[in-house]
Amino acid sequence: MPLTIRTLPRMRLAYMRHTGAYGHPGLTALWERFGTWCAANRLSEPRPKFYGFSHDDPACTPPGQCRYDACVQIGVGLRTGPDVQVMDYEGGDYACLHFVGTGPEIAAAWSQLKAPGQIPEGWEWEPRAALEIYDENFAVDPATGRFPVWLCVPVRRTR
Repeated sequence: MPLTIRTLPRMRLAYMRHTGAYGHPGLTALWERFGTWCAANRLSEPRPKFYGFSHDDPACTPPGQCRYDACVQIGVGLRTGPDVQVMDYEGGDYACLHFVGTGPEIAAAWSQLKAPGQIPEGWEWEPRAALEIYDENFAVDPATGRFPVWLCVPVRRTR
């Protein structure tokens, strides 16, 4: 599937962090806790986009040290509390793949995205966090466990 270049804007994000393997069931628990926090802080309606940041490359970072942030865009002045932090995300360019599948299938999709020759001509990898974008219409199919998400790796134009 072809990759799409997307430019994301600067955003102020609230986030909750998981440290551990990216495929760990703790990520599901993280999203459930974060969703509860978002609902309690009136950030779930109207449905926002959610973002998942993978800060570390699992090919060179021990699984127990991989950092993942579940995020939502917020305005100024929101009080977050001890479990939720705030980051000023710089935005940037990403090569993105639209994935529809299950949690266990997502690792193969990330591998496909990072395979040689996948980045469009005129672009190269950039060393920043990879991210997932869960659009406003995100839903998990209860019968199959499948869900849609954009998998995005940071890129920059070549000179």
